[in-house]
Amino acid sequence: KWYMDCVSDAGDVFIGYAALLQWKALSINYSSILQYQNGKQTESRTSLRKFSPPQIKDCLLNWSSDSLEIKGTWKAISSPIERTIFESDAGDIKWQCLQPLAEADIYIGKERRLKGLGYAEHISISIPPWQLPIEELRWGRFLSDRNSLVWIDWQGPYPLQLVLYDGVQAENAHVSDSEITFDDGRRVLSLEEKQVLREGALINTALSVIPGIGKILPLRSLNTYECKWRSRGFLKEQSRPVSEGWVIHEIVRWV
Repeated sequence: KWYMDCVSDAGDVFIGYAALLQWKALSINYSSILQYQNGKQTESRTSLRKFSPPQIKDCLLNWSSDSLEIKGTWKAISSPIERTIFESDAGDIKWQCLQPLAEADIYIGKERRLKGLGYAEHISISIPPWQLPIEELRWGRFLSDRNSLVWIDWQGPYPLQLVLYDGVQAENAHVSDSEITFDDGRRVLSLEEKQVLREGALINTALSVIPGIGKILPLRSLNTYECKWRSRGFLKEQSRPVSEGWVIHEIVRWV
């Protein structure tokens, strides 16, 4: 699954997904965009056509989709990060944070253009999603013109926490829906002015456009709860302001 986003200085949001699910005889192409403008309802558009994956050359990532009517470029400001975040006999999860901090420029349709700081990642999972050893996941990214903070925090039989501050793993972190603390509390990222971008069971949100999906995937996947936010982030060190910027973050619960 590819994930790319951008938030403008004014707080307008673009999120793009391009994913391929292959399981036994099943193969599903899925690409989608989510848009949010201040004061308006979130808009989504989805395509189940075969897609061309994003192209990466040097510090540039390009992604376009005729069916979704978008064309975007992400220019990396910071270096990529790669981790294998889970391994078992059943398979593994490989996470590539391709662009922890980037300058994004996106054309949506013929009339809209969105520019701002952006983020891009790719994740490869060789375990069926309904067999993942996760009960609750918190993920997010904070970007400013000076700093980036990315976190993955999951709870379950094999708990994992990965918090990366300007590409360096932060120790002694605590992750919640309202703040991230690390380095024994010396640094704090406060998540304020939260705006819900999408919320609900996946069968009613991201998966609702796939015909017959309710007969294919197990209930654990269909009933997975997701809440995704755009928030304003304020980064402080020993109570002194360091930087501020926009945050995209989410919580996912497997029920």
